[in-house]
Order: sequence, then C-alpha cells, then structure tokens
Amino acid sequence: MPYRLNLDPSASGLPVLMLHGWSGDETVMWVLETVLPHPRLIAAPRGLYPLAAGGYQWADGAGGLNSSMKDFQEGVQAIRAVVDELAARDDLDPTMLVLMGFSQGAALSFALAQIGDLTPRGLISLAGFIPHGSLDRLRGIPVFWGHGNRDQLVPIGRARQDLDRLESAGGDITFCEADVGHRLGIECTRGLKRWIEQLS
Repeated sequence: MPYRLNLDPSASGLPVLMLHGWSGDETVMWVLETVLPHPRLIAAPRGLYPLAAGGYQWADGAGGLNSSMKDFQEGVQAIRAVVDELAARDDLDPTMLVLMGFSQGAALSFALAQIGDLTPRGLISLAGFIPHGSLDRLRGIPVFWGHGNRDQLVPIGRARQDLDRLESAGGDITFCEADVGHRLGIECTRGLKRWIEQLS
C-alpha cells in the first residue's frame, strides 16, 4: 500500500496515522500537520479502491453511512500491515499511535480499534461516523470528535447518534461542534491541538 511518511527520530510527540476520507489520497491530510505537536512519525496511507472520478476509498461498495465494521475488513488488514512495517522498520510502538481519520477515514479508524487488534493511544474523528457493529473494544480509548453542524455529507444528527453509542460503550470522548460544513472548523482545530498536547 502506498503511503507518505514523515519521520523525525529526534521529536518526542506521539506518532500519528492520518486516514483520508472518500475520494482523498495520501496527500490531502497533510494540511493538518501543523496541528500536531512535534510528532516523531506521521504516516498517511492511500485508500485501497480507486474511484472513477479520482481519489480513493477504504471500503469496496456503496455502503456509505450504512457501512458495518466488516465492510472495512480489507482496509483494516492493509493498515495493520503498514503499522507492522513501521513497527519493525522505524521502531513504532503501536500502543502509542494516534489514529486521525477524516469522514470515511474516521470510520476506518474506529474499525481498526474494534476489529483490527489495535489499541491506539488516541483516536480522532473529523467529520466522521462509526460503522455499525459492536464497540466494546473502544472502551477507555480517548477520542476527539470534531464535527460541523452544517455538514450535509455526515449530518450532525448521525454524529450525535454515534457519540451516544460510543458513550454507552465506555468511550472517553472530547466533542467539538462548529458552525461549518464537512470540514474541521477553526474552533475545533484549536481544540484538537490542545487535546493532542494533553494526550502526550
């Protein structure tokens, strides 16, 4: 799987895996690099399935917001292979890894924690959603969730439903809502930076 990597062995910040949304690629998440406090490692993989109109996706099919955890199984396996490679080659400790996903990439992040035998140090959902299925393995994992109340692709109502599911499963949630569409608002960008700094 192709991925973009930035490695700084002298840095002390938590390593971050950035997972793009539907129709993105391994370059689109790097606009958020400045939010991250001196990460030792940042990796941004490319989705598995190319789209006719350009870009990539993580699940093969049109499940969208109705996707289940198992719909992301192949994406989970591919990301686990990347994490294992980074662990062997770059001394990455997977238990210190922060998963940061946008939209469908956030859904993949939740699937990685639930069915991918990966317990991250923290999980960031930006304009994201949680696939249908059990959330028992998400108990206690710190989660930052930023969402726009004018998001028309992943409506705020769906985000609130998923937050309720996550809370019921014992999730450790920090939620930021902004008056924006399908993107990260400036207030939530600031909140995300504070959250990562405290997580470190």
